[in-house]
Amino acid sequence: MGIKVLDCTLRDGGYVNNFNFGEENKIEITNKLISAGIEIIEIGFLKNGNHYKDLTYYNKVSEAEKYITHNCINQKYCLMVRPDWYDINFLEPATEKIDCLRFAFHSRDMRLTLDQAGKARDLGYSVFLNPVNITSYSELELEQLLITINLFQPEAVSIVDTFGSLLPKQFTKILDSFHDLLSPNITIGLHLHENLSFSMGIANQFLEKMFGVRNVIIDSSLLGMGRVPGNLCTELLTGWLNVEYGKKYQQYEIIDVISSTIQPIRDKFIWGYLPMYAKTGFDKVHRDYAEYLMSNSDLSLIQIFEILERISNAKAGNIFDENIAQKFINNNYK
Repeated sequence: MGIKVLDCTLRDGGYVNNFNFGEENKIEITNKLISAGIEIIEIGFLKNGNHYKDLTYYNKVSEAEKYITHNCINQKYCLMVRPDWYDINFLEPATEKIDCLRFAFHSRDMRLTLDQAGKARDLGYSVFLNPVNITSYSELELEQLLITINLFQPEAVSIVDTFGSLLPKQFTKILDSFHDLLSPNITIGLHLHENLSFSMGIANQFLEKMFGVRNVIIDSSLLGMGRVPGNLCTELLTGWLNVEYGKKYQQYEIIDVISSTIQPIRDKFIWGYLPMYAKTGFDKVHRDYAEYLMSNSDLSLIQIFEILERISNAKAGNIFDENIAQKFINNNYK
């Protein structure tokens, strides 16, 4: 039973810079992650639309494969699909380069997801499923979700903490459900955000429970690049896995690519821990509410906290709605 790291910088990190990494940086990041020994590299999204060469959005898998200049046996490359964003009819048969698709989906899109994932598997792709915002499921809903997924038999299923709200006790219960209800041959993945600065602790808890029991995948990104506040850091995760689990990731390759490509982005865009995102994590409110409220220069930090709490109490925080956010602003402060 093994541990694999999935670096999602080029996909999840794209929320920071509108997915505009540039052609050279896309190749540089991918090649350095290969050299570092990262087992799975997620190189972007499959998404409908008119995309240009600097982006990590693609209509077809073949468009993304052009940026994989080295194909190593030990590396796996994947793209993410949001079924509600993508016409599966554009999907080409899998090749030796990209043969893995991850489907991220809301509960309302379960049927659509399984339909698309089934078509992808028929075309030769290994399929991973990422149910969005796992903390929003009740115990019964989670049980029903996992039973349905188990019948489909994907290669992997991830615990996705979309709101960055997982606390240790809740995580233990969710992980137990995944482990108990999914077949032993299904890999369990983990995708964490840094709202509460718990990601390394939760990752440690995950491996203490799963190491040697079943195959696992942990998502991370370079310098934690991702929608504010960001993700578990690849450089921290791999360093820790080297020390504690005998892995052999090449840290200098990771630091080199951070220096050459990620730090210049960090100099232009901010991500990392901020108090208002801790609030959305504790209150299980979509992070877009914090972003929207912060864009309103008339609101103080304490007012943002109060509005986020009212949105949570009204049970309106699961999906971002600008009208709801504006209603709370108008009712309270204008």
